[in-house]
Amino acid sequence: MGLVLFRSNVTPQLRKQLTWLRERLGRPVVMAIDHEGGQVMRHLAGCAPWPGNYALGRVAQRDRAQAERWAEAVGWELGQELRALGIGWNLAPVLDVLGDRPNPALGGRAFGSDPEVVTRLGLAMVRGMQQAGVVPCGKHFPGLGCAPVDPHQALPRLDLSPAQLATHAQPFRAAIAAGLPTVMTTHVLVPALDGENVITFSRQVLQTYLRDALQFTGLCVSDDLQMGAVAAGGTLAERLGKTLQAGHDVALVGAKKEDWQAVLRHLSAVVEQGALPEWDLALHRIEHLMAQADVAQVLPPTQDWQPAILLAERIAQAAVRVVRDPQGRLPVPGPVRLYLPDVTPVADWVLWEPCWLDPAQMAALLGIPTAAVVMTCLDANRAMPTGDGWANRTCTTHVLLLYDALRWPGQRQVLGELAQTGQPLVVVVGQPGEVDLIPAGVTVIDAAGWRSPLLRQVGRLLRGEG
Repeated sequence: MGLVLFRSNVTPQLRKQLTWLRERLGRPVVMAIDHEGGQVMRHLAGCAPWPGNYALGRVAQRDRAQAERWAEAVGWELGQELRALGIGWNLAPVLDVLGDRPNPALGGRAFGSDPEVVTRLGLAMVRGMQQAGVVPCGKHFPGLGCAPVDPHQALPRLDLSPAQLATHAQPFRAAIAAGLPTVMTTHVLVPALDGENVITFSRQVLQTYLRDALQFTGLCVSDDLQMGAVAAGGTLAERLGKTLQAGHDVALVGAKKEDWQAVLRHLSAVVEQGALPEWDLALHRIEHLMAQADVAQVLPPTQDWQPAILLAERIAQAAVRVVRDPQGRLPVPGPVRLYLPDVTPVADWVLWEPCWLDPAQMAALLGIPTAAVVMTCLDANRAMPTGDGWANRTCTTHVLLLYDALRWPGQRQVLGELAQTGQPLVVVVGQPGEVDLIPAGVTVIDAAGWRSPLLRQVGRLLRGEG
């Protein structure tokens, strides 16, 4: 038996609940979760505020060996955090290689655009997780880094040449050769691999490419079958059947309670019809995963979290940097007007630290507690502040935290309006590709993500202490 946990499932009683569940069932229980660090963390209590993969990739630009050591240490700490909850399977790390225009579903979740950096840091993180006693999972095969749309919303099409395909496969190929135990596929159409079927439903890709060409012998799991990219694949039950028939050992189904009966009926019928030719092999791989990731084997003693906090701070200090300051705006003189995004529209899928929901706390974290705070919107046509608009005679410097501007038009609107005022402006970005949106004469700080250690380092740079 196995379950995937989302943030709503993670409670202070989770460890006791999982222990009780296994005792009642009398057999192994595998609990999986997306615990990548950075933007994708389902649980914060008892966990370090990890800067994320993009931050590690930024460190690698200056010191690749140090970044590799830290990636392995982060993998070990992530594993320890999950073991403390009784979770044995981590659906991480992200092994995607970013394209020239990063995929909106990835952003700071990827290590970067250099396949060698992604490979080395990804392998290091895998090693760390395995040393911690947690099963890692490389994703999103065969690579989502240059997909133009988010598969949560629609089906991406990747027209890749053989050379480009090899580039995106490089981290997976290396990780598989090193013994990567599980791989997650993504919902994407790649004509170079299969001109008709999305990867999720393609037996040709899973068997000919993943199993035969890349020689992967571990467990293959799909991404969530409720994503928009596979909505045209039939009912949820039909999508499940196609996914397993293609060669996945496990399918992720975030179904509502009322959908499960239909899903299970369809699955039973598929099995009885003999439509799963590798059913026995899949069961063998699942049994092997259970032996590695059973919660009964991963419940640890109490752990000291302070080393993890210090590691997160060190990564942040090395990752955050001034991209440019052509007019000498740093350190920022007061008074300051601080523009913060209202992140409540995405609070259902991003687990925010308290500072993001308390403007005064955010200003204090940045070291500018007296700044006048203006909240901006993610959607277009709702981004204008009230009162005197963008220009402010009493403001010496505008500081804009630009959140996910490649995805949200309202953030681009804010940037454009502030740049046109002619007043001093410092823009803080947190995602790959956002620097290209900033006018040439504007000061830019790359925070490499949005967790509190990164923001604390941004504050040091704003005050000239970095």
